[in-house]
Amino acid sequence: GVNDNVFVNLGLATTLRNSPSPGTVANLSSVLSSVYGNDWYTRTDLYFGVIANLEQAPASGFGSKLPVNGDPARTFYISQAATAPGGAILIPANSYPSASLGTAGTALDGMEEVLIPTTDGTGWNFTNVDLLDDGLPLNGSAGVLSFTTTQHATAWNNSWTLRNPTPGAAFSVFTGGIQQNFGKVTTSTYVDIQRVLATNTGAVPTGVVGGGQYITTIAITNGGLVTASSAASSSPYTTWITGTFAGGTVALADQDPTDDPDKDEIDNVMEFVLNGDPTVSNQSILPTLNASGSNFVFSFNRRDDSESPESTQTFQHSPDLVTWTDVAIGAASAGSVTVNENASAADGIIVTIPKGVNTKLFGRLKVVK
Repeated sequence: GVNDNVFVNLGLATTLRNSPSPGTVANLSSVLSSVYGNDWYTRTDLYFGVIANLEQAPASGFGSKLPVNGDPARTFYISQAATAPGGAILIPANSYPSASLGTAGTALDGMEEVLIPTTDGTGWNFTNVDLLDDGLPLNGSAGVLSFTTTQHATAWNNSWTLRNPTPGAAFSVFTGGIQQNFGKVTTSTYVDIQRVLATNTGAVPTGVVGGGQYITTIAITNGGLVTASSAASSSPYTTWITGTFAGGTVALADQDPTDDPDKDEIDNVMEFVLNGDPTVSNQSILPTLNASGSNFVFSFNRRDDSESPESTQTFQHSPDLVTWTDVAIGAASAGSVTVNENASAADGIIVTIPKGVNTKLFGRLKVVK
């Protein structure tokens, strides 16, 4: 929230790494209702995210601090907004060098002081007494920091809102969707937790250096339950967009289905369906037309893993660019659509439309992710 932050300690990130599906990990129903009102889940101006870190100051290898449960210093666990468990885009390898993770760790250290009592008395402990004097000692695992509590300016300086001055912005150096907002029509709102290793951790432990490795999904239900459960696997689109192409990798900021990093006027989800390369401009993958004979024949190649439920594909044709007729494209041949299976390669799709009285016909492919 703009004026009030709720901090919740979910425990060790490495515990979720080792057992990613523990189920319910907190109940924040009374907390969220008391701070933000009973309509908190339907409000679109409230955001939540998850972040964890061991230590911001390594030197080389495992760093200047001992690893914790196999995680070296500067290992981060950060959330990415997801529409379904496991659906968030994986952060590409080498997106965050060690220095950037150190900067983020420094900022997070200040936020951790709000939750953990420090030996010099600069931190606050929400677990037993109401040191902020805000009337909300809560349930032993959460604390509320209010902007109106001006006597705790240092604590507010470490608040989530201050680190995110713009709704939906990322935490410090992490560019992209670390936050998720409420106001959803579903009963749960999700963020995927990804583990990011620093570039100077060496060969051990294994993992994605400077990029995201999916760990688990944190959900908040409309009843205030916080749950953790691992999705079976990442979506085919996510696996594809986070891979390596002829032009290299796609930056995290350009990985959304509607982005067009190679500027060829074919967005990512269409590149995915047509087995294209989002890093190389190439319009030859678009459907082609053969108007000879008594039919208009549109042809294109389609990836097997782009079929429903990964995306919905519709071919649309029109004699005048005003009135369009939809032709559903499924996994197998049906009606005017012929699907030529091509083993593990892209399938050949042929859409045949009789000419009838039409002397011209326009065609386009519609894809919904």
